[in-house]
Parts: sequence; structure tokens; C-alpha cells
Amino acid sequence: MRNYLLIYVNGRRHKISGERCFQSLSDYLRQDLGLVGTKVVCAEGDCGSCTVLVGRIRDGELKFEGLDSCIQYLYQLDCTHVISVEGLKQGNQIHPVQQAMVDAMGSQCGYCTPGFVMSIAAMLETRETLTRLSVQDGLTGNLCRCTGYEQIIEAALSLPKLSTVSSGLKPPSKIFEQKLIVEDFKKHASEPLLCEYVQKWNGVTNRARFFVPCKINEAIEFKKRHKNVTVVAGGTDISVQINKQYIEPKCVMSLTNLKKLDFIELKNRKVKVGASVTWTKLAEFCHQHLPELSEIISLFASRQIRNAGTLAGNIANASPTADSLPFLHVIEAEIELSGNKGKRWININKFYHAYKKTEMRSNELITSIRWNLPERSDILKLYKVSKRKDLDISTFTAGILLKVKHGKVKKARLAYGGVGPIVLRLPETERFIEDKPLTKSVFQQAGRIASNEISPISDVRASTNYRSLLSENILIKFFHECCDNYRTKKEAA
Repeated sequence: MRNYLLIYVNGRRHKISGERCFQSLSDYLRQDLGLVGTKVVCAEGDCGSCTVLVGRIRDGELKFEGLDSCIQYLYQLDCTHVISVEGLKQGNQIHPVQQAMVDAMGSQCGYCTPGFVMSIAAMLETRETLTRLSVQDGLTGNLCRCTGYEQIIEAALSLPKLSTVSSGLKPPSKIFEQKLIVEDFKKHASEPLLCEYVQKWNGVTNRARFFVPCKINEAIEFKKRHKNVTVVAGGTDISVQINKQYIEPKCVMSLTNLKKLDFIELKNRKVKVGASVTWTKLAEFCHQHLPELSEIISLFASRQIRNAGTLAGNIANASPTADSLPFLHVIEAEIELSGNKGKRWININKFYHAYKKTEMRSNELITSIRWNLPERSDILKLYKVSKRKDLDISTFTAGILLKVKHGKVKKARLAYGGVGPIVLRLPETERFIEDKPLTKSVFQQAGRIASNEISPISDVRASTNYRSLLSENILIKFFHECCDNYRTKKEAA
């Protein structure tokens, strides 16, 4: 068993142990390595100034994605290659992305510029076609307080015109020789990692440890032997809480090296998603097989967050505004819980007991999630209401799934988030809609019933009255968006 992390930064090898492992990647880059090009502003993963490229082994080679380094802690980054903005430079030449920013005058005060540069570099790594829409999507996780977005977009759009071959410059990930790094990672990732340190302060001794298993049974055994284990994968919520000093976990288990949990299976219209699958990977799958979910995933978070966060983490976090839960509730998804006594499956509608209280036992982990794809004749719609389109916590969420036959609703499933201590199914509203025709008056009445089934509170994001009104109006919106179109198609046929 190893007692150190292995990380490469801009092609240089680093072994990290002890207390240093419990710091954020941004702090490590800036304070330990002196790479101050990576800026920190929000420490929440909202502004993107700290964006770096992080490469992990996938399909036998390093695949790089943009991540917010302020909410990536080192214990999540074992066997990764980090490229910061300093790593783009080759000799005395700057990278084409940097040159494009100069030519387009895409920098104003300059503080956010390294983050924009790295986000654009991440788009080049994925080899996507750069259009105005794709660039805008790729930059949703980067904020410019000088409002200089147009020049930055123009800089990105100019890149396909640049010839990296003639200039002698390479894509970011190709600047460094990857073969030896991959071999180094493969050797280390097959060995579990346990790192700890003892902290003494005012006569009080605290022992902190983290564990990175490479097998599921190792993870289960560690959780069984240690109380109050903080389990992280993407860590996009937990890391924010750490940064804000709401929590200070002393026992952490990172699942980032559990490759057997990074899978998506589709068989006989049954989907099974491993606990380590990121939002980015899930969205790519759903683009073909479940476009409604793929579309709304783009509103869940920025690319940097989607590259780190996981569906399983969203479930385990147990927030009543968790963006994925209304979909999972109406699709009747099942959660696989693995513990020292074996595995069990539980329907998500029975998983949550109260606010932040779930069916998961102290010695169990979420290892996968499964559901059946909707029938092609089903009507599915998902909603996220927030003060901003991008980068905002939901005020209200909804999932609506109808099975329709001969113009009547044969089965209805409705789930609302942000209207109670947990995401709520609405059985009374469902029963009312069933066996009814697809008419506006039906959904108007259903909205009034729904508003009586929920118990929203007033908070910083919305009032009780606003959420109650949303619960009614969302069904009217659903009717106009989906049912009108459904009826029109049927009549045309």
C-alpha cells in the first residue's frame, strides 16, 4: 500500500504525502509550486479563473478535461497529469490560444484571462468543432467582470484558422511526452493508497487520513472500519463546504481510482450507470438515447463542474434541489447499494427519509444506478428554474412523465424539487391526471392540486408563494410545450 500521491504537473513528477495532500489543487499550484498564473476568486467553482487541464487514463491514454482547481483537492487527483497555463508555453513561444487572445484583444484587467485560455484549450483537447454556440457553452464556467466576452469568443473562433503544424506548436496535451507518464500511472493506480498525518494544536491531537482504493471491496471495508468517512468522487459540493470552512473532514475516501465504477451499459432499453460516471460522459450517452436528460444536464453546471461531478454524488448529497432527482423519481430509477453483506437495490422513491437522511447504511456505497428508458410514445419533460440560466442552484425543479394512449393519460408520474425537505412525488396529482384527456383545463386543475401537495419554504432563492405558483404554472407550461405538440402530431398522422 502506498503512502503518497503521485501527480505530474506540466510534465514534472511530484510525490506528495502527509498534510500537503489535504489542500486544494489551486493552493498547491500557487503556494507549493509557485505557479501563480492559476487565479482564485470565488473558491466555489463558479468563476473559472482557476481552470486547469487534468488528464486521467482512459482507454489506455491520458484524456484531458478542464476542471476548477479551487474545488479539486489533491486526494482526488492521484495519478493525474495537471497542465496549468504556464505549461502551454514552449520555449519562447506562447500557445496559439494565448496568441489568439492577444490578437483579438481578449484580455482587459487580465485576472480571469488564464482561466479563459485554459477553457479554450480544453475545447481543443476534445477536438470539437468550434462554433459560436459551442464556444459559448464551453465558456459558461468562466466569468469576466470586465464584460469582455465578445473578444474572447472571437479569439476562440479564430483558432481553426491557425496552423499549429506550420508554427511548430503542439496541442496542450502533446507538449509533454505521455508514454512514460501513462506507464507510471498504470503501475501506481493498481495499488491502494493510504495517507495520514497527525496534527497537534493547543494540546489536542487530531489524526487525519484519506484512502484511495482500487477495488470496490477495499472501499467497503474501509467504510466499515472507520466512522464518519467523507466519500468523494467529483467533490463539487463537499469541496465548496471545505473552502467555506463549513466542514473539515478528517477521514476521506476518494473513489477516483475505482475504474470498475466508470461505465454506462444499455441492454434491452435498460440503462445502468456506474457511480464514477461524470455528468459529461452521461450527457454524451443521453444525447442519443435520452435527449431530454442530455439537454437539461447542460443547465446543471458549467463544463468544468460537469467534468468532475457525478450522478451518484448528486444522489448521495441528498439535496431537495438536486437537479437530477426529479428525473430519477419519475423514471423509477433504482440505486445499487453495496456493503460488507452484499448488494441490494432500492427504488429512489424509497431512498430519502427526510432532509439529508437516506436509506444508505454507514457501511454502504452507491455503486450504480439503473432505469428503463421511456417508451417512444411517452411524454417526458424536465425543468430547472433558477435566477440565472447558468451556474446557479435551482429554485424549483420538476420531472413529468406521461404514458399516453388514444389521447388519454394512462399513467402519470410527477416529481417536484425545492418544495419540501426532499424531492416529492405528487400521488394525488398523478391520480387526477390519469384517465384524463390532454386538455388545458385538466392541467390547470392538476396545477391547483399540485400546489396543495407541496410544502415549500421561503428562503434566499424564492418565497413560498412563488414556489406554489410555479408548481401550478409548470403544468400549464408542460401542456403547451408537450401535449399540444403531441396532439398535433397525432392529428397529422
